[in-house]
Amino acid sequence: MLYFNLISFLLIICGTAVLGLQIPDIAASARVYPLVLMVLVVLCTLVVAAKEIAGRSNTAALDATFAKILSAPLPQQLRTLAFIAIWMAYSWALTPVGFLVSTTCAIAASLWLLRVRRVLVGIATALVFSVVLAVLFATVLYIPTPLGPLDRLLAQAIYAFQH
Repeated sequence: MLYFNLISFLLIICGTAVLGLQIPDIAASARVYPLVLMVLVVLCTLVVAAKEIAGRSNTAALDATFAKILSAPLPQQLRTLAFIAIWMAYSWALTPVGFLVSTTCAIAASLWLLRVRRVLVGIATALVFSVVLAVLFATVLYIPTPLGPLDRLLAQAIYAFQH
C-alpha cells in the first residue's frame, strides 16, 4: 500500500509539473492563480507523502474500491489507464490545438472509454459542453483559455455579438 500511495503522489506531482510547463503561455496577469494552486498541490502532496513514509507501519489496508480496480480484468485496467492518459495528454494538447478541440476530443474519448453506445451523441455532447464552457469562461468568469483556430472564431463571434 505504501508504494501505491507514493506512486500516486508522484503522479500528482508529475501532473502538476506538466501544467507548470504551460505557465509561460499564460498572460503574466493571469499566472498568479495557477502558480499558487500548483505550489499548494505540490506542498500538500509532499506533506502527505512524508506522513505516509513516517507512519508506514501504520498504513491501512488497501481500500476495497481500489483493490477492485487493481484486481480488475486486463481490458478494464487498460481502459482506466487510457482514461488517465487521455487527460494527461489533454493538458499538452491545450496549447497547440486550443481549448475547444482538446476539450471536445478528451471528453468524447472519455465517453467512448466509458462505453457510451451512441458515439455521435457523445461527440455532440462533448462539443456542446466545450462550447458552453468556453463561452462561460470568456463572458462570465473572464478566464482566458488557450486559443486555437476555432477558439479565435468563437472569440470573434462573442465580440461581434456583444458589440
